[in-house]
Amino acid sequence: MEKTKIESKKINVYYGDKKALSNITLDIPEKKVTSLIGPSGCGKSTFLRCLNRMNDTIDICRIEGKILVDGEDIYDTKLDPVLLRARIGMVFQKPNPFPKSIFDNVAYGPKIHGLTNSSDELQLLVESSLKKAGLYNEVKDRLNEPGTSLSGGQQQRLCIARAIAVSPEVILMDEPCSALDPIATAIIEELIDEISKNFTIVIVTHSMQQAARVSNQTAFFHMGNLIEVGKTDQVFSTPKEKKTQDYITGKIG
Repeated sequence: MEKTKIESKKINVYYGDKKALSNITLDIPEKKVTSLIGPSGCGKSTFLRCLNRMNDTIDICRIEGKILVDGEDIYDTKLDPVLLRARIGMVFQKPNPFPKSIFDNVAYGPKIHGLTNSSDELQLLVESSLKKAGLYNEVKDRLNEPGTSLSGGQQQRLCIARAIAVSPEVILMDEPCSALDPIATAIIEELIDEISKNFTIVIVTHSMQQAARVSNQTAFFHMGNLIEVGKTDQVFSTPKEKKTQDYITGKIG
């Protein structure tokens, strides 16, 4: 039986007077990949940002409903959003390495959260995070070079290594391949498959082919509503809702 990692219950999101999400109830299974698909502006990135309280940084944003991670309400006033974001990491659309060395990009999180007790431990943690992100062999001789000196695909894997380094439980990915070429995309997709054995992954993608390739569960959003959610192969082969069918066959975009 699949264990649910995240439960969202009746989530409404408003930006000022504009309602961006309506009544979203969605369970996200543990150590699986869940894709959020749908046309641009349908609310999938907004929903993703609810899961680690990134919307808190937007003054006009207001959220109603509940999001539970392992049964704990993440919007509880006693919960520190900084600690929450260590548990729920995020990889953005454009690779955004810090203006630091490759080593320091990965070491940054463990340092501020006090996760290692010695420089040797930190060294091992950085190396293992780079290995998990499939990047170590390419950069092992240049760990002191700036992260920004890497190619786009390598920078994105560096950002994944940075997210992994603090041992999160969940990794959110907001169109992580949209700025990458097909070869870099294929490497990231393989990586997603690999790391989903240890992490719960939620990915927003505009590519239905990508959702079909990488995810176990797919949720289709349209105009701020969750239209359908199910096992990925079922959603793509026999969708229950006409709107899902229309989107998958290209009738609505």
